[in-house]
Amino acid sequence: MADPAGRAGQTVREVLAAARVRLEQAGIETAALDARVLFEYILAKPHAWFYANSDVVVPQSDLARFDDLLARREEREPISQIVGNREFWSLLFEVTGDVLTPRPDSESLIEGVLEHLPDRTKTYRFLDLGTGSGCLLLTLLSEYSAASGVGIDVSPAALQVASRNGARLHIDARVDWMLGSWDTKLDADFDVVISNPPYIESAALVTLDRDVVDYDPHLALDGGADGLDAYRAILANVSSLMAENGVVVFEIGEGQADAITILAKANGLQLRSSRDDLSGITRVLVFQHETIE
Repeated sequence: MADPAGRAGQTVREVLAAARVRLEQAGIETAALDARVLFEYILAKPHAWFYANSDVVVPQSDLARFDDLLARREEREPISQIVGNREFWSLLFEVTGDVLTPRPDSESLIEGVLEHLPDRTKTYRFLDLGTGSGCLLLTLLSEYSAASGVGIDVSPAALQVASRNGARLHIDARVDWMLGSWDTKLDADFDVVISNPPYIESAALVTLDRDVVDYDPHLALDGGADGLDAYRAILANVSSLMAENGVVVFEIGEGQADAITILAKANGLQLRSSRDDLSGITRVLVFQHETIE
């Protein structure tokens, strides 16, 4: 078959260089990284392979497939959705357009729980409200080998993704997935309730990068007029879900710590600790019942 682009015989190095330029011209800030990740996906080779094989000629069939992926990235489709997965806490999670892509900032929530509950051998019960891909709950269950959990989401499609992730990580026997909302009633007491709810102000959605606003589910982004609707709904009900010494651990948006702490106090909870993300922004709040000392 003819090569209309005149690229027959291109090496790995040449293909990657051209892809980087192409993505840079499309305004992709992480052009070099994105080109490499997509090329690794196409060739199914580890990162180290490219250093030792930069002069290998790329088959035409792989070039055509690579072109297709680059075109999708030029349209700002997230890398995670193109390749179908994202690493989080050194675990690999399936990602689709039905769930938020796991982000490094959310690892602060995992760190907050581990700091508060250092004994990883106990049979803790976890509840994840708005579980999405299940990355938070499943990561915690991977760290607490005797623990179990429940993941709740309003989206049946998201729960299917979470279920597949649980099976892939061989944790599915310790977790139940349930369809429900922020105020779902459960006949159980949980040691830890976690949530990374939508916290973007509705009016601010249009300011988000296309990678997010055009591809992530808006239900997982839109937090209402002030970004706090989901927190209000959770806090109005969460005390009934907590064990006596239980904690609620939230991921929050920038600048929301004071407002959420006030909401929590109005619902009988007090702030026990907070945690910053890698950028120094307060990202995690841990609450307990006010009677706990």
